[in-house]
Amino acid sequence: MSDTHEEPTLALARRLLAELDDVAETEISRTGFGLTARITPHRIGARTIEWTDFGDEIIVQVGEIGGRWELSGGAADLAFMQDLVTSVVAGRVSEVFAYRRSRVTVTLRDGSAAVETGYDGLTACLPLPLWPRWSRTTRYLPYR
Repeated sequence: MSDTHEEPTLALARRLLAELDDVAETEISRTGFGLTARITPHRIGARTIEWTDFGDEIIVQVGEIGGRWELSGGAADLAFMQDLVTSVVAGRVSEVFAYRRSRVTVTLRDGSAAVETGYDGLTACLPLPLWPRWSRTTRYLPYR
């Protein structure tokens, strides 16, 4: 594992550990495959954030099924990841749920939306026309 790719996410995790000490549990661990960080808010209705840094790839998970971003260790992706994480902490995130799928929308600092849809299992491949319009939507709260 290369320190050049790991240090930015480790620095972010440590910063969040200090900044969110009173409102969230921040777990940072190293395993054989990389660095994992999980931020679990104390506030009910706020959204947990988790990422794993493999050195050359970073997987960020925000939602239940959707909300999984696969990023490189490059500067642009690291900046996006920091924006994504701080936006979730600020409560600018919602998730739409349907049968074995969900779509997560995170509103970034500049007002743009980062959207990621995930599917769980083969039956999730069955079409559900316009499902984001009629499905249950959860708007998550800020950590504070």
